[in-house]
Amino acid sequence: MAVSITPGRTALLITDPQVDFLKPESVVWDHVGETVEENNVVDNLVKLRDAAREGGIRVFYSPHYYESDEYENWTHLNSIDQIMFDTRMFDRAGSGSAFIPELEPDENTFVCAPHKQLSGFWSNDINTQLRQRGVDSIVLAGMSANLCVESHLRDAVEAGFEVLVVTDATAAAGREALKAAYTNYGFIAHETATTDEVTPRLAQKEVASADD
Repeated sequence: MAVSITPGRTALLITDPQVDFLKPESVVWDHVGETVEENNVVDNLVKLRDAAREGGIRVFYSPHYYESDEYENWTHLNSIDQIMFDTRMFDRAGSGSAFIPELEPDENTFVCAPHKQLSGFWSNDINTQLRQRGVDSIVLAGMSANLCVESHLRDAVEAGFEVLVVTDATAAAGREALKAAYTNYGFIAHETATTDEVTPRLAQKEVASADD
């Protein structure tokens, strides 16, 4: 099905648009850098953000942060937690947690509370923020494909949102991880599309129908 993109009812949701996923100075660039560059993720996210602004679609960020106390005292870490904690990824005290300059929030950007696990629907306020603003459909993009993006997708669908995932506005720790995410998007999302396919729909305030 095609997801309806309607001002007031649709949000562009970008997960983790931060230095530690999207810039060469990232502490995990050796894991994600190749596919970030191959997919032109930064440029595509900017295109989506700009199209959403033009079309009156609200933009939400679901960021990832950790504090020093959490690095020092958390137990029960899973594999991805361990990588992030070993590298101090998304350290609130460092530059890696900053939003990339190209996607610096403005007065029209809703920045949700940080998600501490992979899904913001469990560990931040994103569900409340979207519902309180009348949003029922999401255009989803950001980092990383098989982790935070896929987790946000799963929980958004379970919470009753319609979700379109932008497949070239995300990346992962290698091509195999990215391929696995794409496979799962095909089963879980209501629609998948590329940046070039989505931006006209965001910018022109069109409502997509299944007959289009």
